[in-house]
Amino acid sequence: MSDVELRVVDVSDDAALRAWWEVGAAVTAHDRPYDAWPAWEVGRASMRAARSDLDRTRLLAVQDGEVVGHGLVVWWLLDNPRLAELEVRVLPGHRRRGVGRTLLAELERRAAAEGRTTYVATTHAPVEAESPGSLFAAAHGYPVASAEASKLLDLATAAERWPALEDDVAAHLGGYRVAAIEDHVPTEWAADFCGLLSSFMTMVPSGDLDLEAAAWTPARLAEHEERTAAAGRAWLVAVGVAPDGRLAGFTELGVTRADPRLAIVGGTLVLPEHRGHRLGLGLKLATHRRLLELFPACPVVVTTNAGVNAPMNAVNEALGYRVVERCLDVQKRT
Repeated sequence: MSDVELRVVDVSDDAALRAWWEVGAAVTAHDRPYDAWPAWEVGRASMRAARSDLDRTRLLAVQDGEVVGHGLVVWWLLDNPRLAELEVRVLPGHRRRGVGRTLLAELERRAAAEGRTTYVATTHAPVEAESPGSLFAAAHGYPVASAEASKLLDLATAAERWPALEDDVAAHLGGYRVAAIEDHVPTEWAADFCGLLSSFMTMVPSGDLDLEAAAWTPARLAEHEERTAAAGRAWLVAVGVAPDGRLAGFTELGVTRADPRLAIVGGTLVLPEHRGHRLGLGLKLATHRRLLELFPACPVVVTTNAGVNAPMNAVNEALGYRVVERCLDVQKRT
């Protein structure tokens, strides 16, 4: 067996970027129970998007002239200065040959050079079994720091149960209301919305992950909106508005306009002082209803929730979500 050669991907190089994307597509198709990898045109736009809040490096692993794996290291620039996010994928036919180990060592070296001391990665596994990714992480000093369940919602059949849920929400909202937003947060809500985003990482269950509160500003929010639009993604948001007009919570859902095979739920949060009014359920119903209106051919929505997050698990169960795999955040502190 020849040595593994690692090549840095130049995002302006279509061939190299395509090779990196193809590794992810092949590994996802082999290892995951649903199609969770973006289409090429979608992925290319996202990988090339300039960002001021993070930096990243992509690597290709090559053996005997053949691409056999890829790696990614991300470091945030505006918050979580200790943290680096790592990603290692190896094609199924080339595993257990040192490719993943070589990629991981180089990603860790690059993270350390940026002063990062906590390395985090996400892997997936069947509900009651281990996977190549979870076993690789454990073998290389990355214990599970946060375990969540990945859940799918089949839109074709789920909507029939929603009218009763909407009646339940209406009966409990009191002076609160739910407002839908698409692609852009109105200026009058931008500061409140940034506050919700900043609080999200520390208010939702995250196990032992070494996370700090994010630092969202209206300028960062505007950049996010512009980047999302440039990537051709629809950003469907619902906010809970308190009786005094301030924002009490939010949920977000994203789907690619050109390839709406899969919609993905991002953050969902209701501030503690505003809970007990069915806002979480009302927010998610609003975004899912809008998704059906705009993208009636979209078959499924995916979300993840920690097992200890009982209120959100109850909301997702009521909506019709079913568990399909485990989503494991693994972590190494140096």
